[in-house]
Amino acid sequence: MSTEHNSIHIRNISIKCGHCNTYQTLSGFARREEWNVYTYECENDLCDPAVTRTLVEVPVALDEFANRDPNWRGGKRHGGSAEPDAEP
Repeated sequence: MSTEHNSIHIRNISIKCGHCNTYQTLSGFARREEWNVYTYECENDLCDPAVTRTLVEVPVALDEFANRDPNWRGGKRHGGSAEPDAEP
Protein backbone atom coordinates (compact mmCIF):
# COMPACT_ATOMS: atom_id res chain seq x y z
CA MET A 1 0.00 0.00 0.00
CA SER A 2 1.37 3.41 -1.01
CA THR A 3 1.68 6.17 1.59
CA GLU A 4 2.13 8.80 -1.12
CA HIS A 5 -0.02 11.90 -0.58
CA ASN A 6 -2.29 12.52 -3.56
CA SER A 7 -3.89 15.83 -4.43
CA ILE A 8 -6.75 17.14 -6.53
CA HIS A 9 -6.38 20.24 -8.67
CA ILE A 10 -9.91 21.36 -9.55
CA ARG A 11 -8.71 23.29 -12.62
CA ASN A 12 -7.60 19.98 -14.16
CA ILE A 13 -11.13 18.57 -14.03
CA SER A 14 -13.74 19.08 -16.76
CA ILE A 15 -17.41 19.20 -15.77
CA LYS A 16 -19.95 18.51 -18.50
CA CYS A 17 -23.69 19.11 -18.29
CA GLY A 18 -25.87 16.02 -18.66
CA HIS A 19 -28.67 18.12 -20.14
CA CYS A 20 -27.03 20.21 -22.89
CA ASN A 21 -23.72 18.30 -23.19
CA THR A 22 -21.55 21.45 -22.92
CA TYR A 23 -18.79 22.13 -20.43
CA GLN A 24 -19.78 24.00 -17.30
CA THR A 25 -17.91 26.99 -15.87
CA LEU A 26 -16.73 27.49 -12.30
CA SER A 27 -19.23 29.95 -10.78
CA GLY A 28 -18.81 29.64 -7.03
CA PHE A 29 -16.66 28.44 -4.18
CA ALA A 30 -17.36 27.78 -0.49
CA ARG A 31 -15.53 26.22 2.43
CA ARG A 32 -17.63 23.77 4.48
CA GLU A 33 -15.91 22.13 7.43
CA GLU A 34 -13.44 19.61 5.97
CA TRP A 35 -14.59 20.17 2.36
CA ASN A 36 -14.12 22.81 -0.33
CA VAL A 37 -17.20 23.04 -2.53
CA TYR A 38 -16.92 24.24 -6.12
CA THR A 39 -20.09 25.20 -8.02
CA TYR A 40 -20.28 24.84 -11.80
CA GLU A 41 -23.02 26.15 -14.11
CA CYS A 42 -23.80 26.21 -17.83
CA GLU A 43 -23.32 29.51 -19.60
CA ASN A 44 -26.17 29.25 -22.08
CA ASP A 45 -29.89 29.91 -22.38
CA LEU A 46 -30.78 26.21 -22.56
CA CYS A 47 -30.18 25.22 -18.95
CA ASP A 48 -31.76 26.47 -15.76
CA PRO A 49 -28.90 26.77 -13.21
CA ALA A 50 -31.25 25.67 -10.42
CA VAL A 51 -31.67 22.34 -12.24
CA THR A 52 -28.30 21.71 -13.89
CA ARG A 53 -25.90 23.26 -11.34
CA THR A 54 -23.10 20.87 -10.34
CA LEU A 55 -21.41 20.83 -6.93
CA VAL A 56 -17.98 19.24 -6.62
CA GLU A 57 -16.79 18.58 -3.07
CA VAL A 58 -13.05 18.20 -2.54
CA PRO A 59 -11.47 17.25 0.81
CA VAL A 60 -9.54 20.27 2.14
CA ALA A 61 -6.42 18.18 2.71
CA LEU A 62 -6.31 17.14 -0.96
CA ASP A 63 -7.34 20.45 -2.57
CA GLU A 64 -4.20 21.75 -4.27
CA PHE A 65 -6.00 24.68 -5.95
CA ALA A 66 -7.53 26.21 -2.80
CA ASN A 67 -4.57 25.32 -0.57
CA ARG A 68 -2.19 27.41 -2.68
CA ASP A 69 -3.91 30.46 -1.14
CA PRO A 70 -5.77 29.62 2.11
CA ASN A 71 -7.50 33.05 2.12
CA TRP A 72 -8.90 32.60 -1.39
CA ARG A 73 -12.69 32.96 -1.41
CA GLY A 74 -13.40 32.25 -5.04
CA GLY A 75 -12.89 35.77 -6.26
CA LYS A 76 -14.89 37.60 -8.89
CA ARG A 77 -12.76 36.25 -11.72
CA HIS A 78 -12.80 32.56 -10.78
CA GLY A 79 -15.60 31.97 -8.32
CA GLY A 80 -18.30 34.52 -8.94
CA SER A 81 -18.15 36.24 -5.55
CA ALA A 82 -17.09 39.86 -5.43
CA GLU A 83 -13.96 40.76 -3.50
CA PRO A 84 -14.83 43.81 -1.35
CA ASP A 85 -11.24 45.09 -1.03
CA ALA A 86 -10.46 44.89 -4.75
CA GLU A 87 -9.83 48.13 -6.60
CA PRO A 88 -11.88 48.82 -9.75
